[in-house]
Amino acid sequence: MAYYVILHSTGNLVDSFDREDEARAALEAIVHQDAGEADEYALLTYGDDGHPIGAAVLGADIGVHA
Repeated sequence: MAYYVILHSTGNLVDSFDREDEARAALEAIVHQDAGEADEYALLTYGDDGHPIGAAVLGADIGVHA
């Protein structure tokens, strides 16, 4: 099982999720709210062992269209 966290560039935890779809939706909502700050946020996936899995999804990579 994996868990998903959204982090701010300051290193602060924004939120954590058990489901990837919820985490991605939350990141998209953050980016949609303030696209100018999109590069300040990242979604990371962690395994049960506490180690990161795969690459981070950066807020700037989220395509949000108004």
